[in-house]
Amino acid sequence: MNERVNKIIVQNSCSIKQTMRTIDRTGLGIAFIVDENNKFVGLVTDGDIRRGILSGIDIEKVMIEQVMNKNPIFAKRDWTDEKLQNFLRSSLPMVSEYATMKIPVLDEKGEVIDLLCLSKKRYDKTEAPIAKIEYKPREIGHVSKVLVIGGAGYLGSILCRKLLEKGYMVRVLDNLMYGDFGIKELYDHPKFEFIEGDMRNLQIIVECLKRMDAVVHLAAIVGDPASALNPQETIEINYLSTKMVAEACKYYQINRFIFASTCSVYGTSPTPDTRLNEKSPLNPVSLYAEMKLKSERGILELIDENFSPTILRMATLYGLAPRMRFDLVVNLLTAKAAMEKKITIFGGEQWRPNLHVSDAAEAYIKCLESPIHKIRGEIFNTGSNGQNHQIKKVGEIIN
Repeated sequence: MNERVNKIIVQNSCSIKQTMRTIDRTGLGIAFIVDENNKFVGLVTDGDIRRGILSGIDIEKVMIEQVMNKNPIFAKRDWTDEKLQNFLRSSLPMVSEYATMKIPVLDEKGEVIDLLCLSKKRYDKTEAPIAKIEYKPREIGHVSKVLVIGGAGYLGSILCRKLLEKGYMVRVLDNLMYGDFGIKELYDHPKFEFIEGDMRNLQIIVECLKRMDAVVHLAAIVGDPASALNPQETIEINYLSTKMVAEACKYYQINRFIFASTCSVYGTSPTPDTRLNEKSPLNPVSLYAEMKLKSERGILELIDENFSPTILRMATLYGLAPRMRFDLVVNLLTAKAAMEKKITIFGGEQWRPNLHVSDAAEAYIKCLESPIHKIRGEIFNTGSNGQNHQIKKVGEIIN
């Protein structure tokens, strides 16, 4: 048995939760189930497990054999090349358009010795025999369906397009507070789905989580002024509903959860020369920053052997996007320069870490594509030392 196959082998005496941990860590979305004699007895996907959870199964107590497929297709090592090719052709109709089927290869004793990957996109009638078939983990990685909460917004409109370009299935949940201009041109994309709704509604959240592999949580009332207008609504959206969404993800074993936080949780630096890192003292000085910090802590408290959230503390974004924001300092000053032919800055001594919105979107994709155990419970400052500027310097650059 080769190493890649050994990592996805699970004993039929394991619990559903233990099996899901294996699936998450291998990134293949599947596990092969064997008995005490190491004979192949079934196959289970992350989708099988989540359907079981929806039916009310206790993942801590119920063994994996209760939800596994006991009659999956498989290939045999002793097949001729011709028989293998006929098998591949006959199996192809069972593969959905954008999916990859993982097929166990058994030896004469019924033990799993290899893994065969089949997709319509990459199928070739002259495919090599089993021993020479290769695959790229990213191409068949189980993170293929991503829910982006707040996907119609400034950052979300960029992230959704990047995910679609990379071949992900993208579902967006958004209440369209600022309209759908950021995503309306995506409505006809075959791998895009939009659900309009309020993330404070648990029923909507549960519906949105179905068949998803990962969640990127961007939705919030953003910025200090907007958050101060209606404090109760800010608390509900930016904290209480965020924690509820994370709890739902944990329950349904959607264990890759990426949360958009803010560098504002650090407050003001002690001195102009102080460079902050993830271990620097926290000092939120606004309701917006306070709710982001409470959300971080609420999410990280949910970590267990499976649930593996990641926090990105974002710098101040700038740059063009399908749904623009002109409350951001670089965008605002650029617009004033273009429209009024001048920039007026009062003071401008304060420092701001800046980050292009396209680079920010790439940071989320890096988290989606990283091994889950490497980003589990991690907090990352997401910005650039080279783009830390005083506001007056930003004005000079734009001029």
